[in-house]
Amino acid sequence: MRQPEPLNAIDELRLFLDFAVPLCGADIAYKLRQWGHSREQAMNWLRGEAERAGGSLGENGDVIQFSDGRPRSGRAQGRVVRTASDLARGVAAAALLAQLEGKNGVEAFGGFYGAPTKPADLARVQGCDDDAVDVTARGSRPVRQPAA
Repeated sequence: MRQPEPLNAIDELRLFLDFAVPLCGADIAYKLRQWGHSREQAMNWLRGEAERAGGSLGENGDVIQFSDGRPRSGRAQGRVVRTASDLARGVAAAALLAQLEGKNGVEAFGGFYGAPTKPADLARVQGCDDDAVDVTARGSRPVRQPAA
């Protein structure tokens, strides 16, 4: 019996993002709720996270794009893991930022990451006077929706 052929790099990246972006989004949303940032502070922080991820991808994206399939160890493995983690976190931050701006989410690498509900329901202000944003409202974490 033959082993199935491994996925190509693009399919592996999409599979990884489908799994990692919702987890990162839930983590980021939880942290924002715990920190009690105002809406503006949350948006600035999310923008910074997305920009940092873009810088990481620009600096180290070749390790993801040009993999020869051999197992990595040591520094090379750490570089791949950090870059992939930064990428997933950046896409999640961009999706949450888009939701706070009233959009459904973002498209990245052929997939849509965002909320399946209306944007107006996503950026709820908690019952506090400091305009803290509850970005963890039900259905607000970034989830990938199948392409049509």
